[in-house]
Amino acid sequence: MSRVISTRTGLFICLITFAVIWFGGLGYRPLFATDEGRYAEIPREMMAAGDWVTPRLNGLRYFEKPPLQYWMTAASYAVFGVHDWVARLWTAVAGFLTVLLAGFTAFRLYGRKAGWMTAAVLGGSFYFVFLSHFSTLDAVLCGAMSLNLFGFLLAQRATRGSRAELGWMLASWAGAALAVLDKGLIGILLPGAVIALYMILKRDTGLLRRLRILPGLTLFLAMVLPWFIAVSIQNPDFPWQFFMVQQFLRFLTPAQHRPGPGWYFIPLLVLSVLPWLAAAGRGLLSPLRGLLRREAFNPEVLIWLWIVVIFAFFSVSHSKLPSYILPIIPAFAVLIGQRLSRLERLPWSAGAISLATGIVLLALAVMAPEWGLGRSIDARLPHSFLVSAIVAASLLVVATVMAVIARRRALPAVVLIAAAWLIATRLIMLGGAALGPQHSTSALAAQVARYKQPNVPVYSVAGYQQTLPFYLRRTVTLVKYQGEMAFGIARAGHSLEDRYLPTLEDFAARWRREPEALAFVPRTQLAKVKTLQIRYRIAAGNSKWVALVHKHQLPLQMFAHAIPCVALMNSQFCVLVSDRRYGFPVMPTTELPEFYFPGEASISRSWAADQATSGCKPSPPVP
Repeated sequence: MSRVISTRTGLFICLITFAVIWFGGLGYRPLFATDEGRYAEIPREMMAAGDWVTPRLNGLRYFEKPPLQYWMTAASYAVFGVHDWVARLWTAVAGFLTVLLAGFTAFRLYGRKAGWMTAAVLGGSFYFVFLSHFSTLDAVLCGAMSLNLFGFLLAQRATRGSRAELGWMLASWAGAALAVLDKGLIGILLPGAVIALYMILKRDTGLLRRLRILPGLTLFLAMVLPWFIAVSIQNPDFPWQFFMVQQFLRFLTPAQHRPGPGWYFIPLLVLSVLPWLAAAGRGLLSPLRGLLRREAFNPEVLIWLWIVVIFAFFSVSHSKLPSYILPIIPAFAVLIGQRLSRLERLPWSAGAISLATGIVLLALAVMAPEWGLGRSIDARLPHSFLVSAIVAASLLVVATVMAVIARRRALPAVVLIAAAWLIATRLIMLGGAALGPQHSTSALAAQVARYKQPNVPVYSVAGYQQTLPFYLRRTVTLVKYQGEMAFGIARAGHSLEDRYLPTLEDFAARWRREPEALAFVPRTQLAKVKTLQIRYRIAAGNSKWVALVHKHQLPLQMFAHAIPCVALMNSQFCVLVSDRRYGFPVMPTTELPEFYFPGEASISRSWAADQATSGCKPSPPVP
């Protein structure tokens, strides 16, 4: 009895520790472009508009993906507020639950040791952990498709005709429905192709009866159809744009400009199974012996087909992104965990690969400044990232050495190495916060917050940074840029003028008419803006973008009545005005910036400091 309590207590402690490491610091790093910004902003607009049917990006209709993750994130915004960590919450939850589900499935199929090994392998996979903490749709897709696969496997293990079999099959159908609502038709087509191929190779047509097609399909359609019908009624052009353009043409043509060679995913697959490369190879080869043999249901063969079919599907696709093969990694972890569970000792290959990885990472982090990695716009930015990498690499080396010393006990050694890989990955990702100025507009939006008012138009000129609307908490007017919003722009109708300006000349004309405005311009395009002969000044900037305001435009907190042609100041506050139309209201002396208007007086913080010690004085003459 004490052993049972100890086992349950140990499991609970491991679960809590895993959760703390997994969810800790979820909002420490700002959202990065492009995916994180996009998939944080669409739910924000959905919640703000109260329209849960039609997804919009920057106020424009956006039909590239279904709404499941948008719904979950928007609901989380409503409960917890709009924050970086909330934008990543469901991605992290999906990854966390997938680890538990994979471990539970391996436990039920192959025993307790295999369950622990599988959870450790998946929870310590750099590729899986990284994508589970980076806000994309693929982590939720991976979780949904894993529910589909593992629910099916557990249903085949249950007694025929039992309630357990029905329950797991319904869970499998629900996983397929969630996958379709997250990313489209691949959520049902790929699992269907895997099962069909299994029945053909194994000549097992009886598997059809075990699919519980009538109740399962009813559940699937009940979950999927309502949104597809509603969005098609509201947007008659949705079926063509979503099914034909985004589903079929994306796969069959290079229209999305995401090319890649046929071997594109092979390095990523290798990365995903490190350091268990040898066990992964054996796990892939072992099911081949029974591939064509008629026998009772073989879960290893089905898992092997799941990996091969999905990998081949995305390898031949004309649209490739690194996260596309994520749904095969939990299945791969089960095969690896099953192989490792047969061993009494830690494989030498796993210890060697883990140790080599730590040493190489440590050498790269230490030598990076010598190779110029720290010589960016701000040399301090990469430094904290390199420190995180050094700590992560050191941890990996030390933990691997400890695991090799204890290699005669395979399970603790595997868990120790996996935990080190998990913590090292999280440390590197947290250190990535130092790269925020290059990949995020979080700091830039904070710098211009004092200029932002509801009635002040905001432009994104000759480019679009996906995180910008999220951090501004508002949409922007696009100037000479369409990108993935071309569909929405083409169908914006009468509201297009507030959403899109086709040329820089249109922007310049609008800028001259407006008393106040805010424009974000890529540094590479700033020279073109200078040729427009518009009056502006740079209010803020980072390594890639600058924020422009009108020459006379003042921060929001600087609006108050001031006496014309007088500047009064004491040790804390001042009132500054010019003899023209540009007024400076009451403001703290510490906030007084350097301003220069052509043909007028230059009033600087240095002059303010000189006057502040003698109490309230009149201003010097203004030309």
